[in-house]
Amino acid sequence: MNQASIRRFIFTLITGYLAIFGVQQIPYEFPNQWAVLIPVLIVVYIITVWLDGVFFKDEESSNQRTTVATKSKVKKSLKKSNGFGES
Repeated sequence: MNQASIRRFIFTLITGYLAIFGVQQIPYEFPNQWAVLIPVLIVVYIITVWLDGVFFKDEESSNQRTTVATKSKVKKSLKKSNGFGES
């Protein structure tokens, strides 16, 4: 697991716990609490991924740039070795 995955996992755990705590504090008793918690947790995950992209956008884009640069260097080195009889 890379650093971004671990950070997103911890961020999701914290926000998910807060969402469950918030749903349980509502002064209304639901006949099926899971019918409320599952959609809330899905929304929390979507918001968590979005916020992670907003806050840590620069870090991921720099990682992608280095990956693209590395791949292009590999492709250039492969093009130099032509087969027999090719120019």
